[in-house]
Amino acid sequence: MPIFRYHCPKCDETVELLVPRFDSEAECPKCGSPELEKLPSVFAAVTQTGPTGCPSRRDCPSAGSHQCGCGCGCHGGH
Repeated sequence: MPIFRYHCPKCDETVELLVPRFDSEAECPKCGSPELEKLPSVFAAVTQTGPTGCPSRRDCPSAGSHQCGCGCGCHGGH
């Protein structure tokens, strides 16, 4: 299920909601209003080489999976 950001004009709350589909109806969890405005989504790109700041980016077997703190996927084992 995708997570979407919404803004409720009734109570001025911005929330993230887990919804079954992108076109699903949603209600504000604070005030119950169905008049939510869907906000633009933010996304991240995943690369196969990991970030340039990671010393293990070329040797990591799961580079690009963003599992460790540096984002290379090596689970902090460098």
